[in-house]
Amino acid sequence: MVKRNSIDLIIADALSPAGEGYEFVSWLRRDGGDPNGFTPVVVTAAHTPVSMVQKARDCGAHYIVKKPLTPVVMLERILWIARESRPFIECDAYVGPDRRHKNEGPPDGVPRRRDDLPAEVGVAQEPNMSQDQVDNLFSTRKVTL
Repeated sequence: MVKRNSIDLIIADALSPAGEGYEFVSWLRRDGGDPNGFTPVVVTAAHTPVSMVQKARDCGAHYIVKKPLTPVVMLERILWIARESRPFIECDAYVGPDRRHKNEGPPDGVPRRRDDLPAEVGVAQEPNMSQDQVDNLFSTRKVTL
């Protein structure tokens, strides 16, 4: 079904200690291909120790949500996925969304890039981006390493 139909969001249950849900996400990222290789994935699990959160992250899931699920938490995660603009990474060891969430700026001693500069509120008199540029911010970006 995943190979034949375009899917907007996948919610995968971790299912058991064996982790069939994690294996599905790994397969989707590495071998699932078009049309759903880059589809956002939320993994749900009843037990979420740090090792399972890391496993969800490392298999290529966007987020892991602990059960029992609440509509508010699921909606927050779905909206977060819709707003985020993390590029996809493809390399030998990992395929999935960029695992870095925080923008803490460049390391000490490294000059800032122009796009790292904070925005100044109230300076612009006209929009500084076209609608096409804004739309591109929300499209899936692919980065190959």
